[in-house]
Amino acid sequence: MKKLALAAALLASMSAANAYQTEVGASYENTDFDAGDLDTFAIGGKYYFNPVSNSTGPLAEAAFLNRASNIGLGYANASGDGDEDIDAIGVSAEYYIPNTQFYVGGSINRTDFGGDKGNGYALEVGFLPMTGWIAAIGVADTEESVDPLQVSKLGFVSTAGSALAAGEDTAVTLRTKYVGKVGTNDVNLEAQGLIGDENAFRVAGDLYLDPTLSVGISYADSTVEDSDGVFGIRAQKFLTPVAAVGIGYSTTDGADAFGINGTFRF
Repeated sequence: MKKLALAAALLASMSAANAYQTEVGASYENTDFDAGDLDTFAIGGKYYFNPVSNSTGPLAEAAFLNRASNIGLGYANASGDGDEDIDAIGVSAEYYIPNTQFYVGGSINRTDFGGDKGNGYALEVGFLPMTGWIAAIGVADTEESVDPLQVSKLGFVSTAGSALAAGEDTAVTLRTKYVGKVGTNDVNLEAQGLIGDENAFRVAGDLYLDPTLSVGISYADSTVEDSDGVFGIRAQKFLTPVAAVGIGYSTTDGADAFGINGTFRF
């Protein structure tokens, strides 16, 4: 009986060690335009209402697979060789309604474009027909502001491209995400669209070589006149269950961007 109790206590401690409730990330991206360079720094964090288990599936997708409700805060700064100086701050929330297959999420943000300030927001509702899959629809206003959490995740060029497509309209957003097995490996497949003055879309996929290591590609474009597609590649490695590093590269006509990022959980 003592051995059984000791084994149960050990399993409980291992489970607790593989759980986290706060995630903090930081990123840096350098974008080389024909007219000069743009350096973007971003930092953000999320607090989860309940501990998130790291015990199954890819570590990077633990919160999504656990349907972990959370609140978040982000900040981004972009500055260039000239007078460009952009500051953005935003808050976000995601809530998976208990005992249902429904989800609601939203964010608000404020951006200072060198003294010209503007606000933006996004709201969406989602349905999760099965573990690892969500489909969501919403509305967003990106005319005067960019979301710093999106800048941190997608990069400045891709985020700004979607905002340009929305124009002055309140845009309709569509999003789907699937995490699951394809053959013997886990994959993450994402697609999102924006319908406004113009339309924009982005598709992305990650292959998990093991629960700690992923490689991925992405492509984004819009119907804005003379718009060029943005192609990206990325990789992420969890050095421990609570610490990860990532790299990324994206390119479009007239611009190339290189980025690094780090994630820490506790």
